[in-house]
Amino acid sequence: MPANNPTSVMLDVRNSSTNGDGWSNVSGANGAPYSYKYVGGNQPANNGSVTYGIGGGNAAVTVGFVSTADPRYQFSTITFQNDPTGQLSTHGNAPRTRVVNDSCSGVLDGSYKVTVTDTTANTTIPCDPGIKNLPV
Repeated sequence: MPANNPTSVMLDVRNSSTNGDGWSNVSGANGAPYSYKYVGGNQPANNGSVTYGIGGGNAAVTVGFVSTADPRYQFSTITFQNDPTGQLSTHGNAPRTRVVNDSCSGVLDGSYKVTVTDTTANTTIPCDPGIKNLPV
């Protein structure tokens, strides 16, 4: 299991559907097709997923955009799903970088739901990878 070291996750977003190679197709709030892909994390799949050990200390995930991502995409919000004990929190409000903190105090199979704003189309796009805390 990976140590609870800081981890980076990078996001790419496109204003069209993109098939294969880890891309997920979604609809923006305006109904238009978008696709997103995460890279990084600390899992072999290199898909933005992270796994940390319980009791290994706090862990941080820096979430940013890949260098080739269109600057029209900015982070709007980061919320959490399946985190009943409140182990996950977010810090910062920079438009292209956020930090997700995990207290790693108990078992967790949750996700951070990233909402991205397309500033050109004035709409939002849902993008959500997973976070797991496992016994060490």
